[in-house]
Amino acid sequence: MRRSSTIYLDHASGTNLLPEVKRRISEWLDSDVANPSSIHQEGRRSAADLDEARTSIAEVLGCKPSEILFTSGATEANNLAIMGTAEALRDKGLHIITCVTEHPSVLESHKTLEKNGFQVTYLKGDKNGDVDPEEFRASITDDTILASFMWVNNETGLMHPIEELAAIARDRGIRFHCDAVQAFGHIPMQMQNSGIDSLALSGHKLGAPAGIGVLYLRKGRAISRKSFGGSQEQNVRAGTQNHIGAAALATAIQYHTTHLDVNTKKYVELSDHIQNQLKTLPGIQINRQGKQYTPNILSCSFRHLDGEALFIRLDMQNIAVSNGAACSTGSQAPSHVLTALGFDENLAQASLRISMGIESSRHEIDDFCGELKQIVTSIYRDSK
Repeated sequence: MRRSSTIYLDHASGTNLLPEVKRRISEWLDSDVANPSSIHQEGRRSAADLDEARTSIAEVLGCKPSEILFTSGATEANNLAIMGTAEALRDKGLHIITCVTEHPSVLESHKTLEKNGFQVTYLKGDKNGDVDPEEFRASITDDTILASFMWVNNETGLMHPIEELAAIARDRGIRFHCDAVQAFGHIPMQMQNSGIDSLALSGHKLGAPAGIGVLYLRKGRAISRKSFGGSQEQNVRAGTQNHIGAAALATAIQYHTTHLDVNTKKYVELSDHIQNQLKTLPGIQINRQGKQYTPNILSCSFRHLDGEALFIRLDMQNIAVSNGAACSTGSQAPSHVLTALGFDENLAQASLRISMGIESSRHEIDDFCGELKQIVTSIYRDSK
C-alpha cells in the first residue's frame, strides 16, 4: 500500500523554502517592483535592496560586496568562473587541474575548454575520491593557470582539504576555484585570508528559490564575460538582476550562518542514528571509509541487488532519495562518482544518496529505514 505522506531525504538536490525566506518574499510581494538598473526612485529602491543583499552575503563570506556576483545558480557560477578564468588567462598557459568526481557543471566546463585547446588533468584521488594535496602539487606545471575542486562531494558528502589545496595553488601563482554548493551551512567560510579566488553557491540548496546563485570573485582577478548586454554585476554578467532572489538568498545565507552550530549538532545526531539502523540491513555497505564527511549526506550501496527495482519500489512508497546528482536524472548510466571510486555498474546503480535537511527528524529516519528494510528484503527474496 502506498504511503500517504512523503519521506523526503533528497535535500542535496533541492530543499523547501525557509520560513525566514518565505517572510522575506511576502514582504517583497507587497512592495513596488522596479528594474534595479533604472535611475528613477523606484529603481533606486530596488538597487538598494540588491546592494543590501550583496553586502549581507559579503559580510558572511568575509569579502568585499563588489566581490559578490549574482548568477542564475551554481551551474552558471561554475561555468563562468572556470571558462571565464581560463579564457582570460589563455596567454599565460593552457593547463588546468580538476578531479574526476566533480559536479557535472564543473566537468562539462572543462570538457568544453578541452575542445578549445586547453589541456586538463583529471586527478583520480584515493579510494574514497579524496584529492591528495601532494598529487595535486606534483600535477602542476609551468603551463598551469587554474585548479578547480569542490569543497564537499555532492554524492558522497566527502570533504576535500580545500584550504590546503588552495594554499598550494596560491603558492604556485595558480588561480583556484571552488564549488562550495554542498559545503555552505556545514563549514565556516572566510574568503579574505584563503587561497580561494572564486567560489560558487546555490540558492535552492539553502532554502531559497531556484534560479539564484552567487559567484564570489576575488578583486583583481581577470575573467572573461560569457553573457553580453548591460554592464550589470561588475560588467561580468549582463542582464537584469533577480533582486528578490538575491534578497531571498541573502536571508537564507544569514540563517545558515546563525544556526551553523545547532544544525550541525542535529545532522551529526541524525547521521549516527541512520547509520546505526542501516547497518542492520542485508547486503548493505556504507560508503564512508574513515575520511571527513559532511553529516547531512550519506551514500550507501546494496550488493547483488536490482537497483532499478529498488528505486521503483521506493518511489511507489512515496520515498524521495537519489543515487547521484539531480542534473543527471534520466540517465541510465551509473554515477560517475561511484564509478570513479571503483564501483561496478550494478553496485553503482544499487546505491542511494540520502541527504537530510533542517526539517528532517528521527521519526522520518525511522520510517525510512523501516520501509527500506522491507523493500530490500523483498527484492532479495524475489531474486532467489
